Amino acid sequence: MLPTQIITDKRRIETTLEKVFRVLAPKSCLDGNASVKERTYAIQCGRDVYRIVCPEIQNGESKTLVIPEFLIPGRPYPIYVYIYAIVLYSTNPAMGQREAAEKTRKRFDLVTFSHSTLCRAMKRLEALINTNEERQEPQRPDAGGFQSVGLTGERRRAVLSYLKGAAGDDAQLTQEPSHPQPALNFKHPPYTGAFIDACHRIVENTFKKYRRLLI
Repeated sequence: MLPTQIITDKRRIETTLEKVFRVLAPKSCLDGNASVKERTYAIQCGRDVYRIVCPEIQNGESKTLVIPEFLIPGRPYPIYVYIYAIVLYSTNPAMGQREAAEKTRKRFDLVTFSHSTLCRAMKRLEALINTNEERQEPQRPDAGGFQSVGLTGERRRAVLSYLKGAAGDDAQLTQEPSHPQPALNFKHPPYTGAFIDACHRIVENTFKKYRRLLI
């Protein structure tokens, strides 16, 4: 299989009647030898499904997939949903993943968003931190055992610390999940506000630093 490099498009998802968002191919990736085909991904934005059409550019043996910052290929929700759930869970020591997932589901008006989805997102983000941030992964309990409160707290703090740093220490990253602002409508695009801006900075800074997506 040919290697695939992912380059992010900074634009925000737009509200359209067709519910289609087309990603633009950078001119720097196009020359006389390049061929372009399209890959289409579906994401759930509130109660609507949007199709995200991304160009895949092949030039010789290199293949470049261009995606927008709000998309995680193969995942059903915009990046905002996952970051919101992770931040909500990580900033509330007494809150379990089920409660955090349910609050996230309601905030984004989703039919489903489960605690297992939040758990997987946390694990992928932890893997990024443990691999790239020179942080030793905390010892996990034996199979079938329960994680201690101390271990859970350490994991939450590590994840939240990374997100805050990648967001430029913007306090709005944690303010919105902890104290939702009714004036900001997260039930459908366009997604706006300081929290959404912080999410884009997290994705952008993670990609610049590690050449990979957040989760």
